[in-house]
Parts: sequence; C-alpha cells; structure tokens
Amino acid sequence: MIPRLLLALGLAWLLAACSGQATPTSNPNATPAPTPRPLIQLPFGNSGTATPSPEATETRRPSPTPGPVFTEYKVTYGDTLGGISAQFNMSIEELMEVNGLTDPHSLQIGQVLKIPTFIEREGPAREILPDSEVVYGPAYKDFDVAKFLEKYPNSYLANYSVYVERRDMTGPEIVQLVAERFSVGPRALLALIELQGGWVTSSSLTGAQIAYPVGAHVNAREDLYRELFWAANQINAGYYGKITGRFGILEFTDRERARVAWDLNPGSAGIQYVLAKTATWEDWQPLVSERGYRATYEKLFGDPAQYAVDQRLPKDLKQPTLRLPLEDGKQWFFTGGPHAGWVDGSPWAAVDFAPADQAGSCWQSTYWAVAAAPGVVTSSENGRVVLDLDGDGFQGTGWALLYMHMGDEGRVEVGTRVKTNDPIGNPSCQGGDSQTSHVHFARLYNGQWIAASDPAIPLVLSGWVLSGDSQEYNGAMTRGSDKRSAENQRLEGVNDVIGDGGK
Repeated sequence: MIPRLLLALGLAWLLAACSGQATPTSNPNATPAPTPRPLIQLPFGNSGTATPSPEATETRRPSPTPGPVFTEYKVTYGDTLGGISAQFNMSIEELMEVNGLTDPHSLQIGQVLKIPTFIEREGPAREILPDSEVVYGPAYKDFDVAKFLEKYPNSYLANYSVYVERRDMTGPEIVQLVAERFSVGPRALLALIELQGGWVTSSSLTGAQIAYPVGAHVNAREDLYRELFWAANQINAGYYGKITGRFGILEFTDRERARVAWDLNPGSAGIQYVLAKTATWEDWQPLVSERGYRATYEKLFGDPAQYAVDQRLPKDLKQPTLRLPLEDGKQWFFTGGPHAGWVDGSPWAAVDFAPADQAGSCWQSTYWAVAAAPGVVTSSENGRVVLDLDGDGFQGTGWALLYMHMGDEGRVEVGTRVKTNDPIGNPSCQGGDSQTSHVHFARLYNGQWIAASDPAIPLVLSGWVLSGDSQEYNGAMTRGSDKRSAENQRLEGVNDVIGDGGK
C-alpha cells in the first residue's frame, strides 16, 4: 500500500487533467431536499426572451437537521488518524465512527474525511442572486462583456491589460475567459470586482484596489486574472457544495465560522462563500445585506430577476450518445477516475485518458482525441477545447464537452462543425501543470458541471459506464463483463482501453 500512496502523492498533479489547478473536495451522495421555490421566468431584458424549460428536478439541497455541521478534511502524506483527531479535538473512535472506518491504518492520500463541527451562528437566508446568474448558462447567451463595458469607456477595467498566458489580454477578455473556463456568470464576476474595487465604473483606483480587485489580500495574486481565477473557484465551491449538501460552513478571515442557511439557494451560497473568504464575520454582514453585493449588482444590471431562468436539471435528462473521445484502434490508458472538471471548486466531472505513445512525457502525442458527438467548437485556446452539442455556438445551453491539454499544433479551430469521430486535437500537457500527455474530458449541461459518476446521469462512453468512489481520481469503467480501473500507471489488462466507436 505504501508505494502506491507515495506514487499517488507524486503523480496526482501529473497524470490527472486538472488544468493546472488544485485537487477538489469529495462529492458524496446528495440528501433529498424540500421543494424549493421556483425561479422567476421573465424576459432577459435586452438579451431576448427566456425559453421555457422542461419539467425540472428539485435542486439538491440538504434538509435542515439539528446537531453538527460537517466540514471536510483531505488526507495528505504523513497524516494519521491520531493526528487528525487531535487537530479537531475528537477521539480516534469518534472520527472512525463518523467516517465508517474499521481499520485505523487504512488512510489513503486524497481520501476525504467528514469532520463534525458545532456552530451556533448562521448566515442570512436572503437571496442575493438567482442560480442562473451565478452559472454561465442560458441567461448569458446574448451577454457580451466588452459591449457592456462600452457604457463605462473610462473605467479602469475597460482600459486594463496584462500579459497572461503568452499574450496581452484586456480586462473584458479576462472576465470573459474566466467566466467560460469556470462556467461562472460574468455579471456575477463584474459585480464582485465593482463591489470590492470599483473596477467597472471608476477610472481612478487605490493601489490596494488595483492589486486586489476581489478583496482577497494575498500577495501571490496581485492582478485581475489571478484574483478572478481564485474568486470563480470559490463561487463554484459554494454553489456546487450547496447543491450536493457537502458545503455547510462559511469560514471568515478572522477564523470565525457560521452555518449556511439551509434554505439558501445555491447561487447565493456561492456569493456568500467567496465574500466570506475576503472579510471578517462583522465586515461580511454589510457585504451580504441588501446594501452590499446585491445593491452593487443592481446598480450595474438592474433587478437580477429579469435574467432568472430555472437552472434545475430536467427530470428526464439523459446524456446523449457519446463515444470514447479516443482515436480508433489505438491503445490508451484510463489514468484518472472522476475528479474536478475545472479546479477544486467544481464537481468531479472529468476523467483522464493517456495515449500509449507518450509515457511520462509532455511531447505532443501522435494519437488524436476525437469528437465524442457531433457539434460546433466554441473555444480552442491554451489546450482547452469546448464542443457545443446543440450547435448554437454557445457553451452554456444544452450539453457541452470539455477537452483539455490539446496541443497547439493541429488543434481544431473555433467555429468548426465536427461529426462524431472527427479529430479534436493531440494530447499534450498544454494548459496545465501535468507532466505527461493526456486527455482531460468532462461534461456540462446548461453551464453546470455534471459529475462523471452522477447516479442519475452517469458518464457513458462507447458503452463504457464510468464510476467513482470517495477518493478523487479513483474509479472504474465497465462494459458488460469488461472492467478497467483507473491507475496512475500503464498496466495492460488493468487500465488499458482501445479507442472504438463502441456500442
């Protein structure tokens, strides 16, 4: 077991396609929730008219229960049950009972433990934004960041530029890029940097406002791109944590904690979460009041209800037929089970496949990642390709597929309409910290990341059904009597798979 643990520690960042980001938290089964209030179906203002949604499932929100709120702890190298229990002032027996452990020596690196926490304070249940404003989904189909900023031609954001990822990028381009990559609503991001730094409407800012546009005073992130990158990840952590029920605690800069109101909608939970990371408990109160973030949003965009659409998943939602995104007849290896779609705030939406011709190397593979279904390419940049399956040219409506780490040479261009099995790109390490060439593959629906092992909508590729467990990157793929297990090595008969159109 020990060599496997050490290998997992050393290669978790290398073989898994995290797009250069940190490891996510776990995604336990959701608790059934009470019926939420429906979101308002109103016109999009200047963005057209909202399309009626199919009958939707209930949003997965946990029911109110007395007792402790559970937070999570991810096991790292050198951890023991004794050390973890002492850190959280628990007995080893209590920690084992809460997590269903029978062997005190069975910890694995990356394993997520539940930690019971008793907290009396509770955040407000007041809605800040509807869910559809926090996700880069249907409400944003006709929204253009650069066009919106024409209202403020002298603002700091409109005139800002910085060198990012091998080129100069403007302020509007950075907001748009972060919104697309994290699938977080750009209006939500613009309101945040206006609230914390006046970037949208002001032309003259203080040094602190320029360095920390979202209010997170960390010296390693002193520009708009890094700050928005961090903020979008926090918003996702709050949003998806509320949906799955794994997120129940707000943590503030003064180490105070508060419960998240059980009936708060996920979009507002995402905003509360990111604001809590920038403020003390006392300073957070006005930020989440009607005079804080909400008022700033309304100053820029008006009543958010005008953009609200039902962000819940249809009851009868099915994944379209998808083939393995791998070139036919070639040997590949299933190197990463379900893990974060984009940084650790998103659900475990992604799986990884490595080509046989590049073992432990970042040279661009000669193997092709291929279209798992027909669609149109909406993004192709820095290793990232997004394939829109409904063909309307917008990644936030219907199903969309993410391919990550596609090398520059030969990568499919934006606007290309592809058929199933058409080439997308060649695996490399482009766009992340990985040190071996591979394909990171994930799904979104209406802008929401869909977990690869979601029991209601499992990821199925050429008849292979993907599944995961409580540890990130672990998992299996099964087709009939055939089974492959995710491994960070290349083991024939264990995790090898031949690309094919499948069943």
